[in-house]
Amino acid sequence: METILLSIALVAFAFLALGVGIFFLPKRKFPETEVGHNKNMRELNISCAKCDERRKWNEVKKKRSSQIIPAELKIDLSQIK
Repeated sequence: METILLSIALVAFAFLALGVGIFFLPKRKFPETEVGHNKNMRELNISCAKCDERRKWNEVKKKRSSQIIPAELKIDLSQIK
């Protein structure tokens, strides 16, 4: 039982020590954990999966919209009864 209480006290102390460093010291801000907003990650050309997916879908849309249907494949709807 003493071991459990001691380990809980040590974990609580660690959280408090980390919190003091982030929240109470001047000119300190909470570290940015979002991949797309992190300066160091952008320098390494690492982006979030959501941004990569959006970029790929836009490339596919542009590729599909640039394709031109040949005249012989176009259907004249006035001929259909």
